[in-house]
Amino acid sequence: MLAESTEAYDASAALYYSAAPLNRYGEKRKDAEWVNSLQAASGTRFLIQANDSFICNNAAVSDPFLHSADILKQLQVTDATTLFLGIDEADGDRAYFAVRYQADAETLDSELQKLGDFAAYGLRGIALKRAASRDVLGMMAQAASVGRWHSTHQMCSQCGAQTEVAEAGYRRDCPSCSAQHFPRTDPAVIMLITHGDKCLMGRPYHLAENVYTTLAGFVEPGETFEDAVRREVFEEAGVKVGKVEYIASQPWPFPSNIMVGFHGEALTTSLNIDYEEMEDCQWFSKEETLKMLRGEAVSGLICPPDISIAHFLIKKFTEEQ
Repeated sequence: MLAESTEAYDASAALYYSAAPLNRYGEKRKDAEWVNSLQAASGTRFLIQANDSFICNNAAVSDPFLHSADILKQLQVTDATTLFLGIDEADGDRAYFAVRYQADAETLDSELQKLGDFAAYGLRGIALKRAASRDVLGMMAQAASVGRWHSTHQMCSQCGAQTEVAEAGYRRDCPSCSAQHFPRTDPAVIMLITHGDKCLMGRPYHLAENVYTTLAGFVEPGETFEDAVRREVFEEAGVKVGKVEYIASQPWPFPSNIMVGFHGEALTTSLNIDYEEMEDCQWFSKEETLKMLRGEAVSGLICPPDISIAHFLIKKFTEEQ
């Protein structure tokens, strides 16, 4: 089973999935010979993703999600997509790759049992249990986002022909019409709106019971981040927002988003909730919000877990004088 890491949560440190320890060497990914030499090096390590889950060696003392090429051979992985993640120049120029393949549950369980104490875990659960370091979680976010793109974009959007992996996993080429396709990341704004010592939080219908969180929404074409903040808050809660300030961003590989975090100052406080989008929205005092973060609110209401930028934005608000 997943073992909890001893790494303590620090709100001032990098957000989950945000660590970037590797030099991605974007300028050299087109050099197939260079990439292949890295892949064959004895010190190279691999993240192995079966469907949307990462393979874990539960018996490993450290880095249970990073594997040697020998594990790939033992798994007998075929028809896989291999992605060059980058090189850790602080660790002797060690190269890292991700390998993603499809496997039905029964076959996967059988393969993992043959290896010993191995299992497959979803990325969200890995972060919640803090079963991987922040650096490895950053690599996982990269692997999950690009890997999912490959699994859903195998056909050319221009002519419908089967495309081929190129540029070490960062492009797909169409041999029929010569179109080139690149991985995409969809930006979404996520914002804590405040008015004095109160903040606005809501409950989308998909949220876990008793959780209230920051409002969020996708950026539309031809729209700035700041205007997306103002539009989404007005659409979901009926609140007009004035000043908007950027705080931080977080890769969110579910499947491939970048959450751009903001603080906004409300110009109005009356609520006009869009009940097609939101189950509820409420204003919370700073004192009540702090209790929700700690799980001590008499109401039983809580805030999102610390793997999310929403938690970071809320915590930052409660700590400010």
